Amino acid sequence: MIEVESIRKIFRGGRGLDAFSLRLERNELVGLVGPNGAGKSTLIKILSTLLSADSGVARVAGREVRADPRGVRASVGYLPDMVGVYQDMRIGEFLEFFADAFCLKEPARSAAIERALARSGLANRTDDFVEHLSLGWKQRLVLAKTLLHDPKVLLLDEPATGLDPLARIVLREQLKQLHAEGVAILISSHILTDLEDICTRIVFIADGKNVSEPPSAIDAAGEFGPAVRCEITYEGSADAVEKVVKDSPGARTLENKDGRLVIELPGGKKEASAFLQLLLAAGVFITHFETRGPDLEERYRLTFGGRSV
Repeated sequence: MIEVESIRKIFRGGRGLDAFSLRLERNELVGLVGPNGAGKSTLIKILSTLLSADSGVARVAGREVRADPRGVRASVGYLPDMVGVYQDMRIGEFLEFFADAFCLKEPARSAAIERALARSGLANRTDDFVEHLSLGWKQRLVLAKTLLHDPKVLLLDEPATGLDPLARIVLREQLKQLHAEGVAILISSHILTDLEDICTRIVFIADGKNVSEPPSAIDAAGEFGPAVRCEITYEGSADAVEKVVKDSPGARTLENKDGRLVIELPGGKKEASAFLQLLLAAGVFITHFETRGPDLEERYRLTFGGRSV
């Protein structure tokens, strides 16, 4: 749904994008992650036709952004980092205004407004003024407005900025539902835990360029690697479990309490499987066994070092 090939954008005083490339398939929910000034907002604005690239090719839903901006806008829903609303409009008027802006005709127009009200949870508040909504409710309304024309691709630039934890949870659930409905989503955010919860894939960017994760981050986060974390629930003696850990070279206990063991093992899934066999051979009854690599915050640290999110 999104194809970006060697996009460049130069601003006075520095580069916005420097030969950046990206491919996002249908039904993917991709997180765009990088330090401040990495080029995330620049890329999203180019894809939403708000900026023109200096060179390179960008396509959205099969349409070339520079050659067919009108066609791209018909396929894209764009949500900027700062929520922009008309405060003196009522909620119903706000949605009707944007339905007209999207050139929706009846009966699709009324159906789209009803769907937007249902999605935002504001069906019973159509006569309330927008200015009376909290930031979280405004974000729900703006997202619902963005979806009025039923876009195939959603471009979100820091959509959780300023939201309280409950509003962020609601937003994540909305994005999961949209992803399940087949909408392709590209989202940038500094809140890495939110991205980790919803994204099917993470793309790293810095100084306008693609950034590859170091092997340690790639391996531990995906298939095999130099270290793997095992989370185990068991029944039996904690001493017997700890003996198995001590007999496993390089194993490090992070937690062993109340039948829950968390350890870090050198190697990858093969080594984790061998450790499980040792536990079973020692007579430990295992009720749950899970391997995990580093979380997204750790992957960020491994990739960017001390750079600020």
